[in-house]
Parts: sequence; C-alpha cells; structure tokens
Amino acid sequence: MNLKKYIWLSLLSAVTLCSSAQQKATDKQSVKLFFEKSYLQVDRSYYSTGEDVWFSAYLVNGKSSSLTSTSNNLYVELISPKSEVLERKMIRLDGGLGKGDFKLKDSIPSGWYAIRAYTNWMRNFGEDFVFQKRIHISNNIIENASYFTRNPVKKTDVSNSKKSIAFFPEGGSLVEGLTSIVAFKTNDDIGNGVKAIGSVISSKGDTVTTFQSTDAGMGIFAFTPKADEKYKVEGFYGKEKFSSEMPISLKKGLSLHVTTDSLNIKANISANELMFSELKDRSISVVVKHAGDNIYSGSIKLSKATVSVSIPIKGFPNGIASITLLDDQNRPNCERLIFIQDENKVNFSISPSKAAYKPREKVVIKVKATNFLGQPAKTSFSLAAVDGLIPDDESDIVSYLTLQSEVKGDIKNAAQYFDAKNPSRLKQLDLLLLTQGWRDYIWRKLADSAIKISYLPEPGITIKGLVREKLADKPIPNMNITLFGTNFTGDKIFTTKTDQNGHYFLDGLSWYGNQAVKISSKDDKGKKGGWLQIDTLIKPLNLAPLKTISSGISNTLNVEIGKRMDYNRTYKFGDSISLNDIEIKAAQNNKVVLFQDILTSFGYPEEVFNITAADYSYKGLEHFLLTKAKGSYPAEENDSLGSEGVTFIANGKKVRPVIRVNNREELFTERLDYYSLTMDQINQVKIQHLLNSTGKDVYLISLNLKDEALRGPNLDLLNLNLNGYYAARTFYSPNYSSPATPNKDLRTTVFWTPSVKTNENGEATITYFNGDNKTDILIKADGITDKGVAVSAKTAYKVQ
Repeated sequence: MNLKKYIWLSLLSAVTLCSSAQQKATDKQSVKLFFEKSYLQVDRSYYSTGEDVWFSAYLVNGKSSSLTSTSNNLYVELISPKSEVLERKMIRLDGGLGKGDFKLKDSIPSGWYAIRAYTNWMRNFGEDFVFQKRIHISNNIIENASYFTRNPVKKTDVSNSKKSIAFFPEGGSLVEGLTSIVAFKTNDDIGNGVKAIGSVISSKGDTVTTFQSTDAGMGIFAFTPKADEKYKVEGFYGKEKFSSEMPISLKKGLSLHVTTDSLNIKANISANELMFSELKDRSISVVVKHAGDNIYSGSIKLSKATVSVSIPIKGFPNGIASITLLDDQNRPNCERLIFIQDENKVNFSISPSKAAYKPREKVVIKVKATNFLGQPAKTSFSLAAVDGLIPDDESDIVSYLTLQSEVKGDIKNAAQYFDAKNPSRLKQLDLLLLTQGWRDYIWRKLADSAIKISYLPEPGITIKGLVREKLADKPIPNMNITLFGTNFTGDKIFTTKTDQNGHYFLDGLSWYGNQAVKISSKDDKGKKGGWLQIDTLIKPLNLAPLKTISSGISNTLNVEIGKRMDYNRTYKFGDSISLNDIEIKAAQNNKVVLFQDILTSFGYPEEVFNITAADYSYKGLEHFLLTKAKGSYPAEENDSLGSEGVTFIANGKKVRPVIRVNNREELFTERLDYYSLTMDQINQVKIQHLLNSTGKDVYLISLNLKDEALRGPNLDLLNLNLNGYYAARTFYSPNYSSPATPNKDLRTTVFWTPSVKTNENGEATITYFNGDNKTDILIKADGITDKGVAVSAKTAYKVQ
C-alpha cells in the first residue's frame, strides 16, 4: 500500500504527518501466486505450568529458504489438547524475522499441546504451510499432586494395538516381468513404526523373497512379479503373526529406478514386453520438478527394453524434488521423490569456550558461519541453552524447511537425515521418501487442486468495518473515515472512504500492546454521520483437530520439572506465576472472544440487570452503574478519555471497562457517549470481570439497547482500545559476577536469545551464567544466512 502524507492542522496544534490508507483490499485476482513457510525455534518441548515458552520466528519463501517480507503479520497460537485456541499472539515480522513468548498459566491441565504459526496469506492453502510443533505441559497444582507424590507415568501398552503394513513400489506400480524396488512401512494405530520380518509367497506356496524392517518399521526389497500370478505376504511384528496382500501388478507398463549422488541423478527406465512392443523407438520424457517448478525436462528414445539417463544436478535447488516419467502421449507412468543435496552448504558451528563449567560460572559461546568457499556468511539466528534433563526433540530449521514442511505426517527424529555424523542419512532419507513421501508431497497436492485466493498478505495491522444508517440497516457510501492513534509506530493518522457497500479498509498500521484508537465518520461536507462499526481484527483459522498423543513423559522428568517450579513459586524466582495471583477454578472456564484476545472467567461472579420502569428514575447509565454495579468508581478528572463514565479497581489501579452493544463484538469500545443513555433506552446491563490472555483484568459491560437508543448524535465516533503487535518480553539472565541472591537458580532454560546476527567475519559471541543445576547443557541454534541458506547446529557442555 502506498500511503499519501498530508497535513492535518484542524486536530493538531503542531504539524503532523497523516496517511491516506487504501480504501479496499487489493483485487485478489491481480495478486501473483507465491508461497510462504514459517518456522519457530522454541526453547524446548517440555514445560511445567508457570514457566515461559520462548520462540523466535522465521518467514521464508515457500520454494526456498530465503527470508521474505511478503507478510509482516504472523499469528502464533497455543492450542489445547482439545484443539482449542488458548492464546493468540500477533507477531510483527521485519525482514522475515520476529520473536515472542507465552506465559503458561497455572490453570491449564497436563497434556500434549501445540504451538502453530501462520500468516493471513497461508490461509489460502489450508494446512499446507502452517507450522505446528507439539509441546508437553505438566501441571502439579490443579491435579492436587506435589512433585513428591506424583504417580509414575503409565507406559502405553502397544502389544494389543492394531498394526498394518503398506507396500510402495518405486515409481508407483509393479509391472509383470519387471524387477522393481519395493519399499514398505509398518505402523501401529498411533503412527509408530513397528519392527517386522516377512516373506513374499506365490499362489503356489513358493517363497519368492524375504524382507526385514529397520527399528523405525521401514525397509526395501527387490521383487519381480510373474505374469498372471498373485502374491501374498506373511510375517511377524515381533512375535505377532500377520498376513497381507501384495499390490496388483500391471499387465503392461514401465518401471523407474533412480539413484542420486553429489553430481547426477541416474534413472533406469524399463518396459515389459507388451509395453516395449508399443513404444519401441518412440521418445519418452523425464521431468524433474522442485516446489512445483520444472527444473529439468528431457527425452530419450526407447530403442531397447531398458534405457538409462544421467541428469547433472549442478545448479538445481536444494531439497526434495519429484522425477516423473511420461510416455509418447505425455501421460505420466512413473513418479518418485528424490533429495538433491545443496552444493552451496554453509558451515555453521557453535562452540563453548570449554567442555565443563561450574554452577553460576560465566559461559562464553563462539558462533561461526562460513560458506562452502570458507568465506564469512552473514547469518541471523536464535539460540537456546537448555538443561539436558529435557529430551532433545531432534528437529531444527533445516529438517523442517527441507523435509517436514514438504512431506506431511509425523517424521520421527527428522534431524537425523541431515546430520553429517550419520553416514547412512541419505539412504535413510531416500527410504523415507519411497514410503511416506509422494502420497503427502505438498506440491503434488497443490498441483492437483484449484487454488482460490481469499486472503491477502498483510503489510501491517488491518482495521476494517462498516458505516450504516442509524436505524435502517442500510450502508452509507463515500463517508470519510479518519483513524488516529497516539502511540502508532510511524504515522499517527490515516484516512480512507467507504465503498458503495459502506465498507472501509485501513491497513499497514503498526503499534504494540493495547493502545487507544479513535475513528470518526464524516460526509464530504464535514458533517458527522452514520453508525460507525468495526469488524473483528483476527478470525481464527479452522484446522483439523490435533491427533491424540497417548504416550506420557518419564516420571523422572515430570518430578524434576515440578520440583523446580514449586521452588520458583515459593521464592518467586524469575517471572513464574504465584498461586496467589490467580484463583484456579478450572471447572469455571467460561470464555469471551473479543477481537484477537480470548477473555476467560476464573469464577468471578457476573452481574445481570434486567431494566424495568423502576430503573427509569436514574439520571442515566453512568448514574445507574455507580449506584448498582459492585466495585464501580467515577472516572478521574484527569482521565485521558475525559471524566465521563465509570472505572473498576484492578491490582490497585482504576481501569476503564470495555463496552459491547447488542452482542456486536465489533463494538469493542470505550465510547463515552453510551454513559449518557437514559435507562428507558436499555433492556439489559451485564457486567463481567474477566482475564485476558496475559492475565490482565478486563471488565466487560454488555448492553442490550432498544432501537431508539441508536439515534444518539455520537455513533459516528469510536474510541477504542485495541491490541496490536505482541511486545516480546526479555529472557531473564542473571549476572553472577557480582554478589547474587542466595536463592537457588533452578532454571531449566538457562539462556535464550531470539535474534542474533553474525558480524562481517561471520562470527558472534554469546555470554551468560549457568544456574545451580549440575547437569549437561544442550545448546541449539537455528538461523538463515543472507543468501537464503537455512543452518542449524548443536553442542553440549557439562556443569559440575
């Protein structure tokens, strides 16, 4: 959006820059199709209530790993085991980078939760590009169990779970008379791989071949089906016997066998007798695609039953690609996924100054990034140092962007496929792509579906709404809308006009936290007019429910995390929540959604007044509230909004209530004109004491008004308090070089930094102090270079 600046002298005593925002959203048909992916580095995967979840955010081009500025808003949500949005943060992205955190309330129960992240633009593609990470949260408070009385976690009994085996011939199908590589995968009913052995048996009872899986339940074997023969499989999951059918073989067809190395893709193409007689001396095509784009297309003459082609991969993009074989009619016959190694690999390392430290000793970490030529690589990264008590989830930005975001489904220990210390990683990765790869390959899915653009990329915060006549439900076009925000970042004033349907649209706004916003509506003659309304800023993204995770966590981990948080609560170490701060009443978990915030009742009683003729004697709503509403006080004379209205006491301070009218959430206001309403214009008044997502007290007054109440003169003005971007907190890192508190430092996340950049030499130095736990400390860093290469590294040291 191009914002035009002008002088607005009538409102301000000094010269103020004002912006004319676009009146309506960009035509969706004119938007060029592109893709985004987001990734969050989260400090760890296991938490206790009262702790903090720290995260850094990366937004990249969906077809590479280059940071992108196509969207400036990232929505990060904490999802309950029941797939409810418990908290939502709007994170400002600058140059594709952002940061944030969640405070885990003492009121949430133990279980497997999820953190997900997405932009508005990603909503066009369903769940395809939405980032999601599972975390476990333990609660030893509302379950009425202290750390030393906890029962051991029961292990899930998988011996009686339903198990299955599936077969995946390379290229797609078995063909009579042709030898194919057949990959297979076993699973139990919760998605875990199961070790298995088996045999392929002909209809005559002959054993044709045998196979054995890895511990992850995957494997391959070579198989040549004969004409007019059917095959079955018999084997064992451990001691449990099973039988299954082999896939039906094609009477006529082609087979494809692919191998790769650092220089070439080698494809062997075979035709059985029937297919060769049909295609002899005809050209067949080989097409290689990466992220839906053609990166190679060639043809070869089928002069004999088996031919081969070698494709140089120099210049090909790094990551997963598909190779497709098409016949002379351009019909696809075979397809499989391959992984292309990056020739421009960056060496990214993190090194502590020594292998062992003492408790509370200063730690020095050296970070270095160089490209494949040994030259400095400018890199933006985040880093976490976490107690080794917490299991490593074996995921990172490299494995996510190049594998987990491309091939959907649960991929166990994804980082192993990119670990240079794992000599079998490429064979293991190829096996993964042969089994669970092509079925869920994201670009294949997009190619098979029509993409409808319904959501636009966001350059900033968007406010939109409607101007209608006060009584008739009729929109008013060509009204001049002016928006003013004292604490906006950059421009303070924006203007636009309503369209023919009475709608207005202002975007590119920027502010942090909860800020006062004023919006007015006037006609071209400067006369106030219409009923000005505002829409909900953020609507939730509907995604599939979270899959149930039945496995618990180790009792040792559960006990130790609970023990540390009990201590931290007692001595109020760091930012942990004290039990006195929140009355925990999980059963009374009533919620109200207003704009992007989720307000929750923790048992505070609400007041409901059904207005009758006996109430008409009050001077107005303000007089009524000050008389009847418990805990209400007059506004201060020096209040920034004026002396009109009422306030309530929260944490020793007076706060303004939020007013909602006739169940319209978009009228989330502090409009003072409603206080002058006479009681004969009101049907009902309801007052609720709620807590927002950050634990802040919010008083909500819901008014049910009669039609005549809407004839007031000030419906053309909105005084709002709206939540903007979340202002990330700073991780608490004590300095023990000077005299320190005698209280124990039992932090599990010892250090966290969400945004570090290497210098011109590709280097960075990070320092912090250990806590008191004698343990191993695992350090993990994720980042992206200025050339768009994702990097990750981890190391460890001891505290003894």
